[in-house]
Amino acid sequence: MNVVYVSLSYIPSRRASSVHVMKMCAALARAGHDVRLVAKRSPDRGDAASDAHAFYGVSGFSIDKLARPSWRGGGLVYALATLGALVAQRRRADLVYSRDMIGALTALELRMPTVAEFHAVPAGPRLRALTRRIIHHRSLRGIVVISDALRRDLAAENLIPRHAPVVVAHDAADPPSRIDRFRSAAEHGPQSPHGEGRAARPRIGYVGNLYPGRGIELILELAARLPACDFELIGGSEADLAAWRARVQLPNVILAGFVRPAELAERYRRFDILLMPYPRSGIGGVGSAASDTSRWCSPMKMFEYMAAGAPIITSDLPVLGEVLRHEHNALVAPAGDVASWQHAIERLMSEPSLGPRLAQQAYADLVRNHTWDTRVRGIFAGLSL
Repeated sequence: MNVVYVSLSYIPSRRASSVHVMKMCAALARAGHDVRLVAKRSPDRGDAASDAHAFYGVSGFSIDKLARPSWRGGGLVYALATLGALVAQRRRADLVYSRDMIGALTALELRMPTVAEFHAVPAGPRLRALTRRIIHHRSLRGIVVISDALRRDLAAENLIPRHAPVVVAHDAADPPSRIDRFRSAAEHGPQSPHGEGRAARPRIGYVGNLYPGRGIELILELAARLPACDFELIGGSEADLAAWRARVQLPNVILAGFVRPAELAERYRRFDILLMPYPRSGIGGVGSAASDTSRWCSPMKMFEYMAAGAPIITSDLPVLGEVLRHEHNALVAPAGDVASWQHAIERLMSEPSLGPRLAQQAYADLVRNHTWDTRVRGIFAGLSL
């Protein structure tokens, strides 16, 4: 099929949403489709100077980068540019796949077969009205939601189409080309980040944003309680990094900053334990307008962790339980309960077989159900495309 993927993401950028978009386009291309991504041109000079495909470690599709001016009304300029891009592809495209609600409605009004993907319940009367127009449109081929919890909440708000299917497709990750990360801790001890054999200090990792709603305070409390372990936090804006560096005085905490998506897999290999300490509420985007998505989230970080080959400790958010189960492929600890998280880390260090068993099961579950390729196959099968 000729697929036009419509996005609100800046390309390239440091936002997780942009990683999702690029990975999906690459997976669609690997499935044999001719893919053209419509996205915003990055306003950041450093990222904009990068080759977008190399920045994310993907290939196989083309990108139309459209201007989105920063001044008031810039969103309308981008919407009109998207309209122009869709009109240009109208006769050629077999399917429009959209994470942009306005882009989805634009394609539908052009009578282009369209799939809309939702990552949250729309907030406010305008977005809900827009969503209703999308779900009732006859050109809609179906919608995709990132968790079963989101599907249930959309259904409760009567925001589910009656004439088109709904597919639950969690986020995903690409497994490494080879996995030699699994090992017996009893035989080898924690792996050195430089590969020299036994390391004296376990390395405990976190990858993601550093703003409120990410559980950073819990990680720092753990670092204070476990001085024999090194804690490395990858990610964060320059402003967030500066704020935390001014506050953090612990010698066993490393604030590593942003790492390009294409380079993350190698960094993951350094860690012996991975933390996902989401609180019970507050997971959202950047800025004061961010919505709380803790009921519906399907973080890409979770799947990247599953690909890494190290055991995961995660918060007990019900939506995360759609993928991670205690003692099966992760250890689950009460959100915000520092003592329980400390106990989980100490268990992994004192029970040599536990970490490798959990990590291998997480990797097997990822390969079976949660790669980008399986995500695309599941979506197309569920929507009968």
